[in-house]
Amino acid sequence: MFSRRKFIFFCGFIFSLNLQAWWETGHKMVCDKAYELLTPSTIKTIDPLIKELGSFGEACLWADWIKAEERKETRSWHYINLPDSEQNIYKAKCPQNGCLIFSLHEQIAILEDLSSTRQNKKEALWFIGHFIGDIHQPMHVGYPHDRGGNDHLLEFTDGRQTNMHSLWDGQIIEHMESTHSKNYFSKKVDEKISQFLNVFHSNDIESWAQESRDLAMQPSVGYRDNELEVVTDMYMENHFDIINERIALGAIRLSQLLNKIFQDSN
Repeated sequence: MFSRRKFIFFCGFIFSLNLQAWWETGHKMVCDKAYELLTPSTIKTIDPLIKELGSFGEACLWADWIKAEERKETRSWHYINLPDSEQNIYKAKCPQNGCLIFSLHEQIAILEDLSSTRQNKKEALWFIGHFIGDIHQPMHVGYPHDRGGNDHLLEFTDGRQTNMHSLWDGQIIEHMESTHSKNYFSKKVDEKISQFLNVFHSNDIESWAQESRDLAMQPSVGYRDNELEVVTDMYMENHFDIINERIALGAIRLSQLLNKIFQDSN
């Protein structure tokens, strides 16, 4: 029975790769909304670095495009996983092949370095935009034993199979857009940006990851101890607000980081 469920899940997962999710819709939203918050001087600096991909939102998808084949060494750069016994991100040890926090710090250093080549600066900008999206997604700061929720198998009420990571990566967003509209998601993120734009935001990357970890551990999420098994419409709708807030915070913090980097470099 369990092996049959795994087979059905695998088929459903392959199909789901063609769907837009956080790895597209959410990532583009973070970077496009961040672009709207950049200063004119920052925009002038980054525009040549994103020109070939058309927009900052598109550039922020690049890190996912390359991790499968072209740059396999970057796969581990998209997450940091901690066992249940370790909840403090500040004490987390990054494995030798890299992790989200180390890689984000590394790419920021490259972008800040006046001696970096144009190609390295361009890639660093694209990585930073993507990784700040990742660090605000709770399942990118999940458990190692289930690969950030990828092996926490779930079922929708209509029998479709999914997993906790895919659910939070994009299926909640898809449900939001199908229940309301694509403009609804953008509008709600804008409302959250207005709410949080003028409050203090730490520039401490680890604190952003800690927020995501704490959210993943919330009882309502059902991640801990594999508590969630069946995904209902109510479950997804109850978490719309968290998704909107994480996208908005990612956009605000990305814009503040880039404005600071390019203000200092100028």
